[in-house]
Amino acid sequence: MTRETMRRWKWIGGGVVLLAEGLLYYFTARQKPEEIPEPIYEAESSVIETNSEEEQKIYVHVGGAVLHPDAVYILEEGDRVVDAIEKAGGCSEDADLSGLNLAEPLKDGQKIYVPRQGESIPEEINPENDLTDLNKADTIELDALPGIGPALAERIIAYREEHGGFSSIEEIKNVKGIGDALFEELRDLITAG
Repeated sequence: MTRETMRRWKWIGGGVVLLAEGLLYYFTARQKPEEIPEPIYEAESSVIETNSEEEQKIYVHVGGAVLHPDAVYILEEGDRVVDAIEKAGGCSEDADLSGLNLAEPLKDGQKIYVPRQGESIPEEINPENDLTDLNKADTIELDALPGIGPALAERIIAYREEHGGFSSIEEIKNVKGIGDALFEELRDLITAG
């Protein structure tokens, strides 16, 4: 082989390599990335989602055993827990949905936590924490309950201190001024922790 022929083969080989790299780049650049709903907030950076629609939007924080956890997602009013989980990419393989009500309507500012198998929902996220604990609440928290003013709040605390706490929510009816009608209003808002 002459030097001239060797030089041609080098140029041809180099051209083939460049052509192959160009084709590889062309086809990989054209592929669409997996469509992942973009959260409006992630731990490292904030992403602003623009939306011209004036429909009622709600913001929900989804964490735990989902494919894209610890992010805030925009959903529609009337969406359910299952919609929030879907927006976060769905459940991971180790998710335990048995303790969640997937049909529960979402509220603005709510945090949804999908536990892993063998894990319980963290106490600070547990929906029962929305209840006022008769054994721990101060006068301000008790006063915020419907039908309970400052005077009744003081009586509840006095009863709690005198009797060593409430053993059940029904025991609140022993506090002077709280009858069956008021108890029915409070039943779903209180706990005796």
